[in-house]
Amino acid sequence: MISDELKSTSDQHYRKQIYALLQVTRAINHNFSAEDLFSICDYILNQQLGYVKFAYCSFDEIWRWPICRGAKHEVEHIRPDIDLKEFKDISFLGGNPNSRISNFDVVIPVQHKTQALAYLLIGEIKDNESDEHKQDLEFIQTICNIIAVAIENKRLFKDNLQQEMFKRELEMAKEVQAMLIPSSLPHDEYFDFSAFYKPMRQVGGDYYDFIYLNDDEILFCVADVSGKGISAAILMANFQAYLRAMVSNMTSLADFVTQLNDRVVESAKGEKFITMFIAKYSISNRELTYVNAGHNPPILHHSQGNESLGLGTTGLGMLEKLYRLEVGQVHIPGESLLLCYTDGLVEQENDSGSDFGTEHLIDFMDENSSLKSEAFNKKLMEHLINFKGDQPYIDDIALLTCRFH
Repeated sequence: MISDELKSTSDQHYRKQIYALLQVTRAINHNFSAEDLFSICDYILNQQLGYVKFAYCSFDEIWRWPICRGAKHEVEHIRPDIDLKEFKDISFLGGNPNSRISNFDVVIPVQHKTQALAYLLIGEIKDNESDEHKQDLEFIQTICNIIAVAIENKRLFKDNLQQEMFKRELEMAKEVQAMLIPSSLPHDEYFDFSAFYKPMRQVGGDYYDFIYLNDDEILFCVADVSGKGISAAILMANFQAYLRAMVSNMTSLADFVTQLNDRVVESAKGEKFITMFIAKYSISNRELTYVNAGHNPPILHHSQGNESLGLGTTGLGMLEKLYRLEVGQVHIPGESLLLCYTDGLVEQENDSGSDFGTEHLIDFMDENSSLKSEAFNKKLMEHLINFKGDQPYIDDIALLTCRFH
């Protein structure tokens, strides 16, 4: 028969465990912070169960020790990912050869499926083998599991919330970028413009634009920011704002490009640069004046053959002062086809590791130069898709195509 005194002691111990479990569950239900949960765990171990030396480590990008009582110096040299990874259940450390954990008596791993979320080390235990102590350790493991899973759920919720916020911001950036690109391009008796834009991700760093300067002149451009994603898209949005704000005061194409370079240097601070092809076209005399700032040379196809429009200077933002800026000028015969594009087109690889290439592009133009601009772009992208096979797109792609009547 169990004595009344022993039964009373056992009941008290059991009630302490129930109360401790109630503390933890209430804290979780009230959405206490991770720091508060760690404080509750520390209180249970020290004040309610009487342990004086223990340390709890958990993983949050790196291993940290949010609970450490009477063991500050002992844990400084412990590497949980190395020293504790072998322990899959409650383990007594007597005789363990690892000197870094030899000052503790017990290790309690906290795992979710096969992943270790935390470890609790306890030292200065007088009676390792008593049934009461073994029950305490099992109870402690339960408490630690509940706390660790609750904190992991908090982390996952926070990550999911951040991902959702990032997704919304990305959608907004995508909408803003769509607003920056011309919604319509002219199709009239003078020229037939058409464009295509495919960012590698949801937003990209390619850009094209079209502006009427006056009744006789138009300005158009294609540009590409080094890099990809949101940072490239932000720089390109700033660039578009600069270009639009400055174009009304343009005196010459050379001065205009120089001013754009100054703005890119100021914005990018040497971390990124922009390649650009920009051109001004006079309807009355059919003259195209252009600057190619380190960009893939557009291809002009007409009855006499193909011209590569490569005169210009270095990419914008590469140097504080542009190097040997040259302005190109070319007469545009009737029914000429001009293709401006970004490097994502010609650098796209196929399953054999070969890129699409400029020669391939010129051959395609020769074969399809009679098509209208929109039909030409559509057929070119279909051709590129067939060429790349199962390979993913490696960069943003922008096309700006014009047939001059």
